[in-house]
Amino acid sequence: MRSVAVGLPYADNNPNLTFIFFIALTLLAVLGLRFSYYAYRNRQTGALGTGERLWETLVLAGLFAVGFALLGLVELLTVYVLPFKMALLLAAVFVLSVSLRVLYRSVVPVTAGDAADPERELTRGAVVGVSVVFAGLALVGRHPLVLAVTGASALGFALAGGHYGRRGAAEARVQGTVADTLLRHLLPVLLFAALVPALELAVLVGLDRIVVLHVQVVFVIMTATTLMTATIKLRQNLAGL
Repeated sequence: MRSVAVGLPYADNNPNLTFIFFIALTLLAVLGLRFSYYAYRNRQTGALGTGERLWETLVLAGLFAVGFALLGLVELLTVYVLPFKMALLLAAVFVLSVSLRVLYRSVVPVTAGDAADPERELTRGAVVGVSVVFAGLALVGRHPLVLAVTGASALGFALAGGHYGRRGAAEARVQGTVADTLLRHLLPVLLFAALVPALELAVLVGLDRIVVLHVQVVFVIMTATTLMTATIKLRQNLAGL
């Protein structure tokens, strides 16, 4: 028996919401794939002087978003319920946060005074967190504790990535450069993508699941839209080399 309470985005007996999710997830799959493709093309050029790491993280972010969208489409079109797909979107949020940090560090390198910078340890902890969410959703489904960790992790990744994005955009040496525009294009992708899993917290405080789904589908569409604008920037950067 299929149930609304198990797995996003299937909405039993709600054909309008199901149709909107189908459009949103299809857009996210297509645009996420294009984003990854142009990030890979930029990686081949070695643009921005950031090495390969920035582009590799952006490729991964796009692919994780595609994975989330494809698993969501499987839920819509079949009888299978795949709650662990949310962990893929959480991974995309985490990788986007790392990308913003890498981009920031490409223009504001670590200095001798930053020797105690806990970034590496925090990154390892975040990887563990994403792994725990994936395992939890796969093994026990939408358990309240797993949902709490998912939502809190998404908010944490968004705050960390936004911190680096804002600091980078505020740097005088960055303003008006390619790094500046890329930071500004990636920030909204991070924000909207993070809000989808973060809204799971609303279910825990008693908000109706269908209401949450209606809001989540809006943020899925906004994630796809901002990925499209970020892809345009990647194409422009590629054309300008």
